[in-house]
Amino acid sequence: MAGLLVAMAVMAVLMTVALPTWSQMIRRENEEELIFRGTQYARAIGLYQRRFANAAPASVDVLIEQRMLRKKFKDPMSPNEDGEFQFLTAAGQAAAARTGGAPARGAAPPQPGAKPAGGIIGVASKNTGESLRAYNGKSHYNEWQFMGVEQTAQPGVGRGGVSGRGIAPGRGGTTTPNRSGTGRSTGPPPPPSR
Repeated sequence: MAGLLVAMAVMAVLMTVALPTWSQMIRRENEEELIFRGTQYARAIGLYQRRFANAAPASVDVLIEQRMLRKKFKDPMSPNEDGEFQFLTAAGQAAAARTGGAPARGAAPPQPGAKPAGGIIGVASKNTGESLRAYNGKSHYNEWQFMGVEQTAQPGVGRGGVSGRGIAPGRGGTTTPNRSGTGRSTGPPPPPSR
């Protein structure tokens, strides 16, 4: 009987040591799952924008119908039972930029199940807690934003106003004009001869 009590006491001590480690391990796995699911939404929104001339999808159901998203994913870090992500819209991002990242004064939070105004451009977690790791320099789950591709003003023009023609960035090559005047990359310069 005494041996059983000693064994139970030792197990209780081991459990108190292992429980925080186990809890932290589960939280890390949920963070990884949040990144995976958020990236799935961002990829699907990017596909939709490329297919429909930078238009933002009206709802997640549209992404599923167009077979760009497999299913409606739940937020693994959600503080609510519904587990839904917070949908980011262009109108909401513009309002946040005007107010310095804070929600507009007097703005009501989005109602559950309400369609976002202006279309979905990304998702974020509703959990305001501090994360174990930083993601894109952000240390709170609701700051981790998973956005579709950046929208451009002109079709065929990428970031910085440079079209896809010419030299590939970071290659160190030169661009020579051809008959059409568009230029072609000749690749990296040859090594110096000795």
